[in-house]
Amino acid sequence: MPVSEEIFRSVERRKAAGMVENIAQSVEELVNLGFQYRLHELYGRYADGEISLGCFAKELGLGTRELSAQLEQRGLPTANVGGRKQSTR
Repeated sequence: MPVSEEIFRSVERRKAAGMVENIAQSVEELVNLGFQYRLHELYGRYADGEISLGCFAKELGLGTRELSAQLEQRGLPTANVGGRKQSTR
């Protein structure tokens, strides 16, 4: 499911449940969804060898150690898996 659709559904669920008063929690969850989406988008590029770990971290506003910790928490390899795609040369 695209993130924009997931965000929309999250907002709709909150409205239906009468949780409008807890705006801070809703915003925090939406920001987390955006971070998750961006992390997985960049991880795909990293795993394909398109970007380095340093570039990946910079794009997320993290240091490389912080990024490694985030990846480990999600069970994603932290070693540069460099090139899931096969070269066509």
